[in-house]
Amino acid sequence: MKRKITEETKKAWGDNWKDHSVEKVLEIFRYTRVQRMLNTFITVLPEGGKILEGGCGLGPWMIKLRSMGYDVTGVDYDPVSVEKIKTYDKSIPVHVANIEKMPFEDDHFDSYMSLGVLEHFCEGPQSAIKEACRVLKPGGTFIILLPYMNFMLRAKYPFAMLKRNKFLRKILKKDDKAFYYEKYFKVKEISRLLEEGGFKVEKAFPVDHIFSFVSFSSMFRDKNTYDGENSLAIMLSDLLRGIFPWQTAGSSMIVAKK
Repeated sequence: MKRKITEETKKAWGDNWKDHSVEKVLEIFRYTRVQRMLNTFITVLPEGGKILEGGCGLGPWMIKLRSMGYDVTGVDYDPVSVEKIKTYDKSIPVHVANIEKMPFEDDHFDSYMSLGVLEHFCEGPQSAIKEACRVLKPGGTFIILLPYMNFMLRAKYPFAMLKRNKFLRKILKKDDKAFYYEKYFKVKEISRLLEEGGFKVEKAFPVDHIFSFVSFSSMFRDKNTYDGENSLAIMLSDLLRGIFPWQTAGSSMIVAKK
């Protein structure tokens, strides 16, 4: 059963990226929410050294950080996505590999970015965490971004599960579609797994509040963009995050040291 879920997750991600170009996804850096996330990453990324992004997809974060002078290498298990990155810029060091077993020596990187990846392992992220520990130098920084079950997502979750039901989709004559596995970790739970895997958690905090609204309803999206937010999403998230920082967070960010 786990193998079936894993294969469907891989297919879902392949389907997600197949119709998009690198140039298109780089548009995200014009969005307010992504600009804020970039500023957050810069505050937690150590200056200098080699950085790895595990599960980079079409590589927007890797490409953006490299344009800012950071030495970033990427890894993804989807060969089509990796080929698109190489076509965009053949000088970018990006590899086809599973983050549970990567083609790097021990103690190779100073930092490792995992942005929305560890939640997709149906058997748990322990193997990926262990591999992250292996490739990071002693004292290296592990930066993890995970989706957070905020109150809007919790309200929408039952309906999202119904949309995934294959029997119901067949009755309603909806196209067959692959959906990726996703687990919503509590901070205490992922912190425990990180510590068991050789890391010491330094801090965990809520981020990406605007995306909570964007993912909740199309009324908060800018229809003229690939995946952007409108001014209403920005206004409401700015108002509520000061009152309910975790309850309205789109993601949790965890910073750990080897």
